[in-house]
Amino acid sequence: MAQRHASPVTRESAAAQQMRDQEVLRAAKELAAYFKGRRTEREARAALKIIKAFVRDRERRDAKSRSPLPDAHAAKAPKKAPNRKAATDTGERRRPKPRRKASQVNPAGPDNKTINAETAETAEKRTDT
Repeated sequence: MAQRHASPVTRESAAAQQMRDQEVLRAAKELAAYFKGRRTEREARAALKIIKAFVRDRERRDAKSRSPLPDAHAAKAPKKAPNRKAATDTGERRRPKPRRKASQVNPAGPDNKTINAETAETAEKRTDT
């Protein structure tokens, strides 16, 4: 089989380069989504082909003429933390459920053989009558 040999230097317009960079970034996100279980293997293979073609083209270029990697020059802005205490649609806030006091909770569970003071008093009353 004969392989086709492309010229080692391909000049692209700035718009075409930017579009290709965006496509590579999208493909990288698709591949990451596959590993998180959100994409199919077929979609991941398509994304991998795009990334491999980009790398292959980049390897053919002279190191001095290579453009920077997509989005490598821009620093990512930190995401804002979501406001978890935001009001509901009606503008009211939910009230938290009241918590049990420590004395009401049986730390050993229902199978505990120890009897606390309240249970001992009720047991005495039952036996006295």
